[in-house]
Amino acid sequence: MKLIYLFVDRQGQLVRVRRVQVGALWRSQISAQDLGSDDPSELRLVSALCDDQLLPQKLFLLRLPLTEGRFTRKDYQRLRIFTKPECVTPREVIQHHTDGWPNDFFSQLAVLLDVPRKFLDVPLGIGGPLMMAAALRVSPKQALRYLS
Repeated sequence: MKLIYLFVDRQGQLVRVRRVQVGALWRSQISAQDLGSDDPSELRLVSALCDDQLLPQKLFLLRLPLTEGRFTRKDYQRLRIFTKPECVTPREVIQHHTDGWPNDFFSQLAVLLDVPRKFLDVPLGIGGPLMMAAALRVSPKQALRYLS
């Protein structure tokens, strides 16, 4: 499986972002502003797991918490809260992470992934590699194997 990351930029458009950049953001080496996001409190991130022909197999939505545009230790702990059923209900997790995406989200996604819109009829989940990494306390790369 191949992983493609996208995020919502300043203009509300989905933009592809390199995995190395997401990794640098995760390690607080760069800010969301370096990627093109103006929101200092969160980054709306899409993780697309694709097959070898780059056809989407699973999609994940995540509103990654940030502090002044950076992913900090405090934000890591905030993200972990969403993985704990004693802290938030599944309904709250879904409502939070699916709220506020562009109205033409799937159309934009189809264009960026270069697939017909009907190819996006795949499982849609919450979190993806970053939330899984926070839950398991592993790197996002290690977490990816649990999602394939």
